[in-house]
Amino acid sequence: MTNSRLMNWRAVDGQLPLGGAQALVERTFRQGDIPSLRRCAVEFGIRAGMRSVRLSDFVLAVSEAAACTVAGGPCTARLRLWTTGPRVFCEAHGDSLSHRGPSRHDEAETLRRRLLHRLCDYASVQAGPDGVTVLAALAVS
Repeated sequence: MTNSRLMNWRAVDGQLPLGGAQALVERTFRQGDIPSLRRCAVEFGIRAGMRSVRLSDFVLAVSEAAACTVAGGPCTARLRLWTTGPRVFCEAHGDSLSHRGPSRHDEAETLRRRLLHRLCDYASVQAGPDGVTVLAALAVS
């Protein structure tokens, strides 16, 4: 499913735009750190100018993105949040060992992915030999 609202926002190499990033937060985390990531997302979203419902959507998206990356087992994952223009971006990456190999989704994983796609203007969850990477973007307002 292609989201026409964000057709051309990726660079040629497929990476999210960091050029011109107005704010950047990077954190490493483990599964037990997800509540502190939610607090970080609230603070970041407020600084980015998000309000009420959109802020709640962003915080939930960050939480679910982080949960996707560590759901496969113990690992240290990385979270990056930034703004570019009128959008906030979230990238979470974890190198959980259980995600290496054929991709198998349980019910919780499927629900997380559906929720991310409903909350975000763009969401992608990729599992591969290097672990799981979640990319998400939301308009500030």
